Amino acid sequence: MLPIDVLRAGLSATPSAHRPAGIEVRQELAPAAGAPVSPPSYLGELEIHARHVDGQVRDVIELDSVGSSANRIEEALLVEHREGRYPLPLTSTAIESAGQRFDITTLEAPHRLFDAWIRLSSLPDEERAFEQSERGHELSLAHLGALDPILEASSHDLLLGVWDSHRTGPSGQVRIARSFVSTVLGFDPLKVDTRAARVDPLNLGEAAQLKGPDVKRLSERGLSSIPPQVRRPGVSISAARFVGFVSFASLRRLRFDRYDDTDVRVALAALCLHGLMLRESAGWSLRSECDLVPTGDLALSVVRGGGAPPEALPLTLEDTRALLDEAVGKAGIADRGLRLVGGPTLMPLVERGLAASVAREG
Repeated sequence: MLPIDVLRAGLSATPSAHRPAGIEVRQELAPAAGAPVSPPSYLGELEIHARHVDGQVRDVIELDSVGSSANRIEEALLVEHREGRYPLPLTSTAIESAGQRFDITTLEAPHRLFDAWIRLSSLPDEERAFEQSERGHELSLAHLGALDPILEASSHDLLLGVWDSHRTGPSGQVRIARSFVSTVLGFDPLKVDTRAARVDPLNLGEAAQLKGPDVKRLSERGLSSIPPQVRRPGVSISAARFVGFVSFASLRRLRFDRYDDTDVRVALAALCLHGLMLRESAGWSLRSECDLVPTGDLALSVVRGGGAPPEALPLTLEDTRALLDEAVGKAGIADRGLRLVGGPTLMPLVERGLAASVAREG
């Protein structure tokens, strides 16, 4: 079967025996140069735990959370958008302050289409917040049986999940679950304690023999050495693995009024596959002192019911780009993406936050 036929078979509302349940994603990785890696900086102890892996119980540590892993796909798609290659609708707001302009898209906003950066912005030439506008109300009326407003404003939200936690429409709060979940696991982690220190070039404070509040004032202004301190532990790992799953059952919950349900679901699945290839191409520098290198190709496998073994789905970046273009063209999604501005509701909050930041620095 062609990849698009696999997607259609798994995403059609018509039941069939042993139809595809989804696509498993896997890539083997290793720590660059065999060096220890830094896990995410959460409060508390390192979250090392036992997990079933390949029929064995092994200690693992999560190097990239589900949410962070989704954000990395969005970062890759944002590059496509900036280069004019992103074929689906998205929404953005332009914030102008202190002579600078910041454009924030739903590929960047933490809560995507229902983030405060979007909700509290305004349509050009309007005074009210976007969430109070006609389009804003239209979005609050979206539900699993009619998701057209979200599809036409920020399509990827329907793939990676979105929740309008601040408003409730007649069908309840708009809450769309993730249809793609992924993470990066580090195997056999051993905690590595490290220390760090740095002497100020002029050794201010110590060399000048300043004491008490004088030294404190220098430190507050950033003129001081960094004393020896224990850093958050890193981990030495034997290997790492990127794992994920595109859930066809989750995508089949999405329905639309003005579009063929299957066509749209196929377009969203194709977006996921292309995003994965872009994400893999971007490399595996997760954070400072956490660089991984691939030891194998990104592997996609079709999973079916009935205990059938996974079927390899070999695709290249060029393949997924063509697949996405074909699927989006067939779905015919209207681009009603919004181009918002800061507006009178949001900008006072922005200015107040900036002023408070400057006051703290002073």
